[in-house]
Amino acid sequence: MMHKSAHILLRDTRAAAAAEMALILPMAFALVFTTMEGGYYFQTEHKAVKYVREGARYAARQNFAYFDCAGSGAMQAGGTGMTPLSDVQDSIREVTVYGRPLGPNETAPSPRIADWQTSDVNITVTCDASYGTGLYAGTDDKKAPVVLVSTRFDYTSILGLLGFDVSNIDVVAQAEAAVSGL
Repeated sequence: MMHKSAHILLRDTRAAAAAEMALILPMAFALVFTTMEGGYYFQTEHKAVKYVREGARYAARQNFAYFDCAGSGAMQAGGTGMTPLSDVQDSIREVTVYGRPLGPNETAPSPRIADWQTSDVNITVTCDASYGTGLYAGTDDKKAPVVLVSTRFDYTSILGLLGFDVSNIDVVAQAEAAVSGL
């Protein structure tokens, strides 16, 4: 009698689909959430690259007086009556993070990428001697100032809200542009 009931039980497939679903569902959710997280990371990185390019283009349109290719090869204070160097650097960072320079007493709007700050943006200037003609022929030492705007900041995960630890993931972007002046 026991043999017959075991045989009937083994041939009964009514709950097989539910059991298979219970086994597959965790893997399916992991695949879906991982795909969403990967897509969000790439979107965040793409936006960071785009915004850093904007910052580099904005920096490249600053006056030549702010760039020292005859001496240290860094940003320097402009001439008399010009905007202070720290304000120019702040404007470059604000254009990168917020999309526009802020006014003197204006409160900062929300950054274009979550948890991104102006302190995460670095500005570096190098002088390239291979640009000795055209616009740069009249510059000291015939070098072109090239501005590099870069950033590195912590990635804000959408899965972090579910308890996954992604604290060691950074978003990195950089762009450079030759200064063309005003």
